[in-house]
Amino acid sequence: MLRARGISKWFGSHCVLDRVDLDVRSGERVVILGANGCGKSTLLQIVAGVLETYEGAMTLPGVLGYAPEKPDMPDHLLAREWLDIVASLKRAPWRSEQAFGVDALLGRKIGALSLGQRQRISLVAAFTGNPPLIVLDEPTNALDVEACAALARRLDGATALIATHDRAFAERVQTRIVSMFTSSRVASGRDARRC
Repeated sequence: MLRARGISKWFGSHCVLDRVDLDVRSGERVVILGANGCGKSTLLQIVAGVLETYEGAMTLPGVLGYAPEKPDMPDHLLAREWLDIVASLKRAPWRSEQAFGVDALLGRKIGALSLGQRQRISLVAAFTGNPPLIVLDEPTNALDVEACAALARRLDGATALIATHDRAFAERVQTRIVSMFTSSRVASGRDARRC
């Protein structure tokens, strides 16, 4: 489902990802654990196509669902309007019965929603169209117990790549855990010319 080889990412002279290899097979829920700043979000953003790699190669399914750590949605839209846009882009309807309890939020502007409510809307958008791969960055941020349980149920049987600090959630949903560590590389010589 996902095959990444030699993925590197630099921001200026700082190496955030240093030749990362990762496989996610169909039906796996791979959870990435690691300290702040080790590159978890950067890796997920590369997988989701938000960032480009510096070097390396990746094989992905044609469509995936992505929920970032901090949902960035247009404040002026109603939650329903945003989900309709996402569904239109994915050419697939979103279904309220799998919507993490968002029915009461659909008529409200996104700018008026709490962080947890935005997170639920973001999760609905990610799962819209039942993509073959789900990529979730800190998906339990600001979620209540009920929404966390709904997310765990929704992930059952899915193929997913998840970065989280929530160890209880990680243990509940994972089929495999991967640990990441901070890279200490600084650009010099050949790398400095390429940065």
